[in-house]
Amino acid sequence: MSVTPREDVQGGRQSCQQMSLSTDQDPEKKVFTILLVGEGNFSFSASLCDISQDHITTTCFEPEDTVSKQQLAWRNVQHLRSKGAVVYFGVDATKLHEYTFLANQLYDRIVFNFPHCGRKAGVKKNRDLLSNFFRSCADVLIPKGEIHVALCQGQGGTPADQPKREWHNSWQVVAMAASAGFILTSVVPFDPDLHNGYQSTGYRSQEKSFHVVGALNHVFTRGLPLENIKALQIIEKLTSGQEAKCIDVEADRGFLGKASRHPIRLLYEDLIKLCQQKMSVNVIEDTFSLTCHKDCLHRPPYLGTQANLYFMTPSKEEGNAYLGNIHTNPTMGRCHLRPSLTCHIEELTHRSNLRPNLLTIVSGLVFRKCLISPVSMPVYHEVLMLQDYQDDTPTVQLQLLMDTITNAIETVSASIISDSSETTNNEKTENPLSTLSVTFHKVNEDYTITMSPADCDQVIGTIKMVPPGNRCRELGFLIVALNLDLMAMCLLGIEDWRMLWTEDERFIEQFHSHNLKPFQSFSLYPPYYIHDVSFWVEGNSIFDDVEFHTIALQISKGNIVDIQLLDRYENAETGKTGLCYRLKYQACDRALSYRSALTMQLQLRDELQRCLQVILR
Repeated sequence: MSVTPREDVQGGRQSCQQMSLSTDQDPEKKVFTILLVGEGNFSFSASLCDISQDHITTTCFEPEDTVSKQQLAWRNVQHLRSKGAVVYFGVDATKLHEYTFLANQLYDRIVFNFPHCGRKAGVKKNRDLLSNFFRSCADVLIPKGEIHVALCQGQGGTPADQPKREWHNSWQVVAMAASAGFILTSVVPFDPDLHNGYQSTGYRSQEKSFHVVGALNHVFTRGLPLENIKALQIIEKLTSGQEAKCIDVEADRGFLGKASRHPIRLLYEDLIKLCQQKMSVNVIEDTFSLTCHKDCLHRPPYLGTQANLYFMTPSKEEGNAYLGNIHTNPTMGRCHLRPSLTCHIEELTHRSNLRPNLLTIVSGLVFRKCLISPVSMPVYHEVLMLQDYQDDTPTVQLQLLMDTITNAIETVSASIISDSSETTNNEKTENPLSTLSVTFHKVNEDYTITMSPADCDQVIGTIKMVPPGNRCRELGFLIVALNLDLMAMCLLGIEDWRMLWTEDERFIEQFHSHNLKPFQSFSLYPPYYIHDVSFWVEGNSIFDDVEFHTIALQISKGNIVDIQLLDRYENAETGKTGLCYRLKYQACDRALSYRSALTMQLQLRDELQRCLQVILR
């Protein structure tokens, strides 16, 4: 079963500033090549030509002899030509790549104001118009170019429309753009008063004006190709047995490299500096193996299970197309990707000179299978802190660690707030970090560390105690394990862990000054697509939800954000269990179309049969 694609607000922030195509007359400003399509009376083109120095090419669908009979339109055409603009007639905006005189030059911006099929065309025809227009733009737009589409109030179908139409009655502009590989970057009010002399015409194919109050200008840019996200590529590479003992800098994307501007690196540096203000710190580079043996799970301080492990596969077996399937070969499992740096505690204690009041810090990648959610990550950067203690009850050292961690997080939070407390108009903005708190909760002999930005509790780490006598050591030690990625998400307002792994340069450019600041989304209101899958499980089989989510994440190339169990049915006659799941497909940094999501869904159905031995319903 499939449901119509929708758009939601996840990860999106809307710009409130009015945008003009190009009105700055600074002689040093970049001059753009702008293509306008679907012009009516050419009044918008004429106005733009008067207020900018850009190279303007403007077109309309009607032939020249028709336009020449329209007094206003022809007067504007003559004005445009006198200003050096190029005017073409009889141009279909859905076939731009077919016109030699257009395809010979790539454009910085393509503008389509109030597209419409004409007369009483329904929303379906206008959606097709938009979809074909975006596809046509792909061949005549520069790689970093923009597409501007102005739509009347409610037509776009995004949360920016106020009031918002029902989804099925909108033009679904973001989904239509996604079919051609474009993402929505900005939504701003369309203000006709900024363009002197502009007169909207074309209401039901007439020279009559249409209603533009509340209209919005939608700005689209290219999204990245729908390839597997880097985090999943790393897991797949390692679990297939290729270079299993180490990971190269390119694969790790240099998150923790000294020259990195990634917020993970910036946050790590800040944490170290702030810890040094309270304690003596010894920073160790992570040169440990990315793999562990199964027996490490049964040694303190890490006491885990194999349910969340990525096991190593000697070679890719036929029919095993996803990450480390332990069901395909039950004999595997002696070696797996490390689920925590605590697996290397023994090596760490021998390598470092642990002593009271010296805090040893190391950070690196860890891997855990998990259920799909925006904050549950199969790969993340873990920070491990170690400190020795002599007494049976390390009250002083424990409190010092808690105070150090709390101070570090609150100091980073305060610096982010101070940098972002005012907008460009010097207006105060509400910042969720202003209510951030760090708390410690005791669970048996250990502690969990929780961050609470905007009334949303997130467990970011743990504190474990290894008492004296363990591992043949006279001293005990405290171990702090922090999820650095989740901390960054909470502090920077990043709503989806996948964004931390994006290869879109617009992410890293936000931190070019080497300062942490709130993240601004460059993909607004990404469309999502709902698909259901139902199957039978043998009565004596135990269905592994985590393995199901792991398969779904890999097959979707990281483009599933949620899986919900809708129904569970026990068939008394056959002894089989019927399960029905609802999957939500959505990208956070690239263009995911309905067709792409459907293809992924069909592939997932095949993979579930092959790997989990279920019977599709």
